[in-house]
Amino acid sequence: MDDSELRLRVAIGDLLASYQFFADTGRLDELVGLFTPDAEFRTNTEHLVGRESIREFFARTGAAFAAVKLLPGRHHLASVKVTPDGETRARTYACFQFIGVGGLDHWGTYRDTVVHTPDGWRFAARKATVEGHVPDSPVVRLLGLD
Repeated sequence: MDDSELRLRVAIGDLLASYQFFADTGRLDELVGLFTPDAEFRTNTEHLVGRESIREFFARTGAAFAAVKLLPGRHHLASVKVTPDGETRARTYACFQFIGVGGLDHWGTYRDTVVHTPDGWRFAARKATVEGHVPDSPVVRLLGLD
């Protein structure tokens, strides 16, 4: 692995970690700024396009998580895989677990297309899939998983 690929992988890893940090600390401006203006964000039940619709989703979901006392919570990443596609584009895969005040609540995967912009690496497309949850998790109702 040469220096440029190493720098690419470290920078993309920082993008993934920044997403988790900003989401977990409620920093919506910084979180939404990690997406390109025309980014796509998919969940199990929604397909959002553009920063404003992505912002609305995060605000709505954060308020719903707070209302059912899941927060504060933390996302934990594992099995991060970065597949470069040239010097300005890459695909990523990562597993996540969401641990709230009651412990492990739900888990799943992220699949991304990231691009290098003048502002650094950004998500052009992110698919966040909840693959499982604990019994009676409020996430089933909140995210429309039933």
